[in-house]
Amino acid sequence: MKLDREELGQKADEFVSEIFRGANLQLETEVRLDEEGVKIDVFGQDDGLFLSDNARLLYAVNHLLNQIFYRQSKDGCNFFLDCNNYRRDRTLELELLAEKAAERARLTGTGVSLQPMPSSERRIIHLALADLGDVRTESEGSGWHRRVLIIPSA
Repeated sequence: MKLDREELGQKADEFVSEIFRGANLQLETEVRLDEEGVKIDVFGQDDGLFLSDNARLLYAVNHLLNQIFYRQSKDGCNFFLDCNNYRRDRTLELELLAEKAAERARLTGTGVSLQPMPSSERRIIHLALADLGDVRTESEGSGWHRRVLIIPSA
């Protein structure tokens, strides 16, 4: 049975809250629904733990949410988990990083390899540089070692 966004938001909130209880994390959630999907904001005493190691836990729980609930949605609803606006701030940081790396690739005429990052962050880099004609991007490596390479166009 397919669920609407309100039902999905409630089930996703319960799922995330259960993970936090099971891990004994002092975190609370707030669910918002919009045209993009279900957004769950996380806040509380243990937010630093949740965001440690480059927000690895945030990304892992977000991945679980999408894997579990996307197929249950009537309209292909996506799930976005955030904590203290980490993802918004990280997006701005990655866009700036992409611009600087593209400039370095142009100046040196060689490819610039960025640090390994999750697929959602690599996507931000790819999109930030997609409309530029003088550089292109590729992903290289595998797993947690996958990174973006920015290459000047010939």
